[in-house]
Amino acid sequence: MNHFRALNRIFVGFILISIGLSGTAARVNAKGIENAANLAPFFRKLDALKRKMVVEPVRIAHFGDSHVAADILTADIRHRFQADFGDGGNGYMIARNPFSTPRRGVTSGTSSGWTINGIGKGAGNDGAYGMAGISMSTDSANEKMWLESNTNHFEVYVLKGPGGGKINITLDGASYLDGPMSLQAATPTVEMVPIDSPMMANHRIEIVTLSKGQTRILGIASEQITNGSGICYDVLGINGARVSRISGWNQKVLVDTMKYRLPDLIIVAYGTNEVTDKDWTIESYAKMMAGIIKMFKAAAPGASVIVFGPPDRADNDDATTRMPAMLEAQRRAAKEAGAAFWCSFDAMGGPGSMDTWITQGLGQGDHVHLTSAGYQRIGDMFYDDISAAFKEWKSHNTNTRTRRAE
Repeated sequence: MNHFRALNRIFVGFILISIGLSGTAARVNAKGIENAANLAPFFRKLDALKRKMVVEPVRIAHFGDSHVAADILTADIRHRFQADFGDGGNGYMIARNPFSTPRRGVTSGTSSGWTINGIGKGAGNDGAYGMAGISMSTDSANEKMWLESNTNHFEVYVLKGPGGGKINITLDGASYLDGPMSLQAATPTVEMVPIDSPMMANHRIEIVTLSKGQTRILGIASEQITNGSGICYDVLGINGARVSRISGWNQKVLVDTMKYRLPDLIIVAYGTNEVTDKDWTIESYAKMMAGIIKMFKAAAPGASVIVFGPPDRADNDDATTRMPAMLEAQRRAAKEAGAAFWCSFDAMGGPGSMDTWITQGLGQGDHVHLTSAGYQRIGDMFYDDISAAFKEWKSHNTNTRTRRAE
């Protein structure tokens, strides 16, 4: 089997050269977190959280495609983090999200007059989506949106702009605002409305449109604000997405939303869909992704970033031959932009691993997606590796502090 894999890597490299991909596509068969030193800001927050020296949750924002949107992989990672560091809440969500598996303990919905912006034809695809890559809007009065969860803190992200209407926000049926909130503004402007309750309980917030005019809700976050409150994990996946999609979002709206949200770790997980596209090279893809990572870091200066390389894909020859080049491009982007890198393709076993995972019940028959057990396996491997990197960082920094004290 090892000889076969070695021959396969040579064959893949030859194919990449023959189809004209520029750059070196040799895989670095590394294990664990690469460039782990770039996670130091996040590790400092984890350490402070463990010692109960922070009040707000430590926030993780996980961007990606269908592997992320299903919230199976991310649920496993979230549960592992929260088991070790505490539950900081359910995170940033879209009510009636058409992609994500409903969060456990969360119910949400809307009345019939809302449109999902960002997907489908004629759906207000103007790029003003905030962090989720989609948003919800209506021009009508008497429309409602609600979300219920066990929490003591909500954040409602709204977009003000020309032609904005008026809304009210209620908490457990009682108006939370002093009066109607106007969404009228000269230019598109993001505003975050914090909603707090003195007690942790199952609470329901409801947004009600009071007049005709544009109402756009970018997202609702549910968090637990306590001493050492824990990890809050935002799942920001879109089926079929490519990392280039982010470039088409309204950058000001995205950046302003992130400045309110202030994630401590940003995970960027793309590659499965674009690997078969013909319009990229290692250099062009690395440059594009590095630019997006730098934009994220500028929006959240205290955040660490990790690029999460895609799993094996074996549904066609293009995916098989081009995946090593995709991973090389992502590695280069991570290194250039000061991000860490983790490779699920390597974790699975490299070339041909999808077929093996299917025989083990870990991969789906489409040779692209994993089963629930497969996503949980990948999630566990990722978490084990990031935990090992955190322990190594903590050991080094503890020893450094001890030497300085002496």
